[in-house]
Amino acid sequence: MSQAVDALAERAIREHWEFVPTAGSRIGRHDYDGRLPDFSSGRVARRIEELHRSLGQLSALPESDGFVADDEGRMDRLSRSLLEMFLRRELFNLEEMRTLHNNPQRQVGYIGIGSYVQRDYAPLPERLRSATAILRDVPDFLATVDSLTDPELGEPVRDMAVEAYRGMASFYRTGLAAASSECADTAPDVAAEFDAARETAAAAVTEFAQRLQGRRTRPDFAIGRDLYSRMLQVGEGVDTPLLDVLSIGQANLEQNLRRLDVAAARFLSQIGAPGKSVREAVAQVAADHPAADALIPETRNMLEDIRQALIDHDIITVPSEERCQVTETPSYMRYAFAAMDSPGGLEEVATEAFYYVTPVEPDWTPRQQEEWLTNFNYHTLQVVSVHEVYPGHYVHNLHNRYDRSGGRRTLPLINRVATSYAFTEGWAHYTEEMMLETEFGRDNPALWLTQLLEALVRNCRYLCSLGMHTQGMTVDEATKFFQAHAYMEEHPARREALRGTFDPGYLNYTLGKLMLLKLRQDWRRQEGSAYSLRRFHDATLSWGAPPVPLLRRAMLNDPGDAIL
Repeated sequence: MSQAVDALAERAIREHWEFVPTAGSRIGRHDYDGRLPDFSSGRVARRIEELHRSLGQLSALPESDGFVADDEGRMDRLSRSLLEMFLRRELFNLEEMRTLHNNPQRQVGYIGIGSYVQRDYAPLPERLRSATAILRDVPDFLATVDSLTDPELGEPVRDMAVEAYRGMASFYRTGLAAASSECADTAPDVAAEFDAARETAAAAVTEFAQRLQGRRTRPDFAIGRDLYSRMLQVGEGVDTPLLDVLSIGQANLEQNLRRLDVAAARFLSQIGAPGKSVREAVAQVAADHPAADALIPETRNMLEDIRQALIDHDIITVPSEERCQVTETPSYMRYAFAAMDSPGGLEEVATEAFYYVTPVEPDWTPRQQEEWLTNFNYHTLQVVSVHEVYPGHYVHNLHNRYDRSGGRRTLPLINRVATSYAFTEGWAHYTEEMMLETEFGRDNPALWLTQLLEALVRNCRYLCSLGMHTQGMTVDEATKFFQAHAYMEEHPARREALRGTFDPGYLNYTLGKLMLLKLRQDWRRQEGSAYSLRRFHDATLSWGAPPVPLLRRAMLNDPGDAIL
């Protein structure tokens, strides 16, 4: 990147962190610890001015013209485009999408302090002092959010926000108790201040949730076609007409439903039960799961097997001998089935990574425990572990930190900061399908069956997001769509539908996967006999996590117009 663009990127990122200090803290810049954003109307207006000024300064800098042959030149061009999209995306959210005004669910993440407790980047008393500073500022922060929030909200968006804030209040009161106890003997004053602050914050969050509950609502929550198109364009560089995006998603859903029928028939034939239904095949697969007390150790062993398969089958470079820690999901995150918690892109101390697996609760009945463990059947656990760890999110994080020989990566700062939702989740979802195309998944219809069920959930997110926000689909209709096409029960199907009301971008799992599959096809054609799966994967992860259309321009001599 030219010195002028590099200097502008550094300044723009610092200004972003000053406006949203929680973003700086979570990426690993701990000088931003202990601070909440200031979303007052005056500060937001100044931030909008900053963004317009930075975009004007960027447009005034000269650009390279024509074809760029070398990787350094392509990285410079990509980084400049990333900077522009980074600035435009934030401006879009503030000026057009207006998430500070109409989507209070988006603000709950700012007051989460789990990273201060979980990540050991400094002594616990020091981390709790920073967490205490956050907690003390929560009442004022919520008062500002309250003043910004529109007097009338989409009903499901309001309801999901109320639930999220009530959950945060509960986390403050119960999920943080262990951290306080751990610090009580060595730093009793710190623990006492932390306890007082978390109770005050919990009360403020509870009151805010009550005020949200009392707001007027309207049945309509859709952002509309124009904003949806702009969301894809500004956030992901996708200019494809919405009707084409919709038809591509519908075609992928139908393809996966056909594949599911084939996989179920092959599995049922394999176990000597031909002619049974897909649901019966799913039940057979679900019945084969670890025992409750073996869930964590068996998951740990499974990860080693998958990691070795990456090496044995030459699928991707694993650039480090580091291992993530497989552990029970912390109490405040147990709404999740399993999740990867990797270090921030600039973290230099607490570089450990955690793969959280949610266990059964000891007070559950035997039936509840069995129902939960069926979600962790061996085949689903493999697919989820591919997505979260090898070679999904965890290996992606390793490639951002290390080069292919294990040395430290030197990605431009903007490439570490400006990440794409569609690339990040699309990559992890892509790896599920890709792994089954290799020797790892070949001739294993049960594994194909479970992966396709995961893919169908993402297909439904894609189509219901478009449907609810651009086609007039209701939450009830979306719920039935998940039930009919992803083999889900009503409660989880409704939860998936409700997520789409406040997170229209959750189409990005499938959108990103489809764009990466198209990129792989085009790059393979370009590379000819030099192509290999490992070379493609290593090349893809060498740029950070940019929007896939930008990545096409970096990796392909002739990227063309078709991204899907």
